[in-house]
Amino acid sequence: MASLLDEAAHEALRLEARKLYEDSLIASDRAADWREALVEARAVIIQALRASDCLRDIPAALKQSGSHMLVFRHLMAPPTSQDQFKLICPVWPKSSEKTGTSINTDVADVVADKLLEWRSKRLAPWLMTGRSPTYRELGALLLAVSPLIASQRVATARRNRLALEQEVAIINKLQALGWQKVPSALIDAQGSLNSKQFMHKARFASGNVGRAEVDIAVGLEGAIVLAIECKVTNDETNSVKRINDVLKKAASWKDHWGNFVKPAALLQGVVKSSDVKQLLDKNVAVFWSHRLDLFGEWLVEQGAGG
Repeated sequence: MASLLDEAAHEALRLEARKLYEDSLIASDRAADWREALVEARAVIIQALRASDCLRDIPAALKQSGSHMLVFRHLMAPPTSQDQFKLICPVWPKSSEKTGTSINTDVADVVADKLLEWRSKRLAPWLMTGRSPTYRELGALLLAVSPLIASQRVATARRNRLALEQEVAIINKLQALGWQKVPSALIDAQGSLNSKQFMHKARFASGNVGRAEVDIAVGLEGAIVLAIECKVTNDETNSVKRINDVLKKAASWKDHWGNFVKPAALLQGVVKSSDVKQLLDKNVAVFWSHRLDLFGEWLVEQGAGG
């Protein structure tokens, strides 16, 4: 592999990426994202209320879908994170909230008991007498809880939009350099992807993470696959989470495939300097969305571009 940029060069690019992200923060866009997040939050709250008969049958809702826990956790006093609720209720299958899988009856009953024990009595006063809620009470609950859920979603909405633009940009760059986009498939053997071919959202057989998805898989000379994870980060706290995800996948790919796989990260937004250093120290190639020209030059250095 030809040499990549040194740490000083990456630091300059990191600062450029941060400045571009800050300059892109437009008040009207943020307001639109917030309105959309509020609408989505209200919808998931209403779904959880309907599934649980306005919180009078929480086990029924959990047996329908574990995703309703997003709402139920925010009805606790105080609102509780997934990790904190797992401490309170160890039997709760945390992954069910993300996957939406149903929770079995016995566990659902235990989870519901904990939720009711820790619930905010102010948000659902009708439960104290077992009556139906009034429209005013439901409106007050929606008004109080929607912003809590929306505040988590608004950053994700912006990041997802930028991530889509990021992936489209690198796809366009690869095609402009003469790469052929091939249908997404499982990469489970050396030679699954030829030089000057690439896949978008390919599945990658890789050790302890199983068939992990890689954002962009690029075929290089010598049957080497460049496995690129595209990461947009909103702030330095978010940066840690996104970079740790890259490092976890990179370690698994290296353990499973050795030098056949070259892990890489395409970064955009606000990234901590120490996170970039971690990637470089772990031999993860680092590229920047605002300088895809440098990515193209690196491909040419591999003898596979141009």
